[in-house]
Amino acid sequence: MTVMRALDREIYEVLREYASRIAKRGYVTAHGGNLSIRSGDYMWITRHACSLENLKPEDIVRVPIDKPSSYDIIASTETPVHREVYKKTRNLNVMHAHPPFSVALSYFVDELIPPDSEGYHVLRRVPVVEGAPGSSTLANEVANGLSKHWAVIVRGHGVFASSKFIDHTYQILCMVEHSAKILYLKNLYEKALGVGAKIPREF
Repeated sequence: MTVMRALDREIYEVLREYASRIAKRGYVTAHGGNLSIRSGDYMWITRHACSLENLKPEDIVRVPIDKPSSYDIIASTETPVHREVYKKTRNLNVMHAHPPFSVALSYFVDELIPPDSEGYHVLRRVPVVEGAPGSSTLANEVANGLSKHWAVIVRGHGVFASSKFIDHTYQILCMVEHSAKILYLKNLYEKALGVGAKIPREF
């Protein structure tokens, strides 16, 4: 039986907590999504095809940030993206999920401008980028975006959010999806009622 080091255990517990939160919100399906935490020259990232609903200790893989390693083969497909984010920013964690409103919106816009006051105050704008999962193109696009913004949306794929504090990153991820949903509902009601129309009290 392998005994986890104290740091490994602490990081696992944190990742398990936030992975569970993301899953409960319906931001991932089955074995989608991935999270990581940076400490020093290493990152701890969720394993490829693991379930965020029930993350186990063996689902966390430690890999170096400065270069690929033999453990990359069992780590998340998006490990190159996380690695590039850590190289280009001072952020200490990355979250990637597939929230449905954000993904749907990404097919029609090149950036999300939050229509709600809270979302706009925090996010201002969320760029939409492109690239195949785990590719160097996507890694560069996401890392460049996260060096200037709290989050980016990958067209047809999902949201990457990153900051120094994991609870803040989680807040950003939720805020992106909330703003995308508000924008969808706003456009839906405008189409139904007419642009600029006032909503009837009995509506």
